[in-house]
Amino acid sequence: IVFGKNLKIVGNIEIFLRENGTIIIKDNSKIDDGVRLLAANNAKIEIGNYTTIGKGSVLNAGENIKIGDKNLISGYCYIQSSSHSFRKDQNIVDQNHHAKEIITENDVWLGAHTTILQGVRLSRGSIIGANSLVNKNTDEYGIYAGCPATKISERNNN
Repeated sequence: IVFGKNLKIVGNIEIFLRENGTIIIKDNSKIDDGVRLLAANNAKIEIGNYTTIGKGSVLNAGENIKIGDKNLISGYCYIQSSSHSFRKDQNIVDQNHHAKEIITENDVWLGAHTTILQGVRLSRGSIIGANSLVNKNTDEYGIYAGCPATKISERNNN
């Protein structure tokens, strides 16, 4: 675990490392109450500079999760880089996991209760509306909402 300078940890957070997991929280970031960070296997969770992780959010890394600089992750977001296999010849609980990296570039905003699934890249400046589920990459400065999330607009200079 690596903690940067000038961090704000508000309340209680849960940090779990399994196998060779790593967690890095860079400078001037804020982690709110009830946040859970879990890095397993050889996965690394990296939280960028000046990033805020809202109350009750979960980052569950079976593969790397990289959160860019100056991101706003609202309360109760779920970022999950792994999933169970689900063949019908074996109970799901007995099957292996598969995982793919998640990246959020700089200046990304996740609305409350957003879910980000494995293998997704949220491009610079993306906004994800509250209660959305993202299962595909986003365009720079795109605004997305829904389940699954679809592009509804773009950020502009107004």
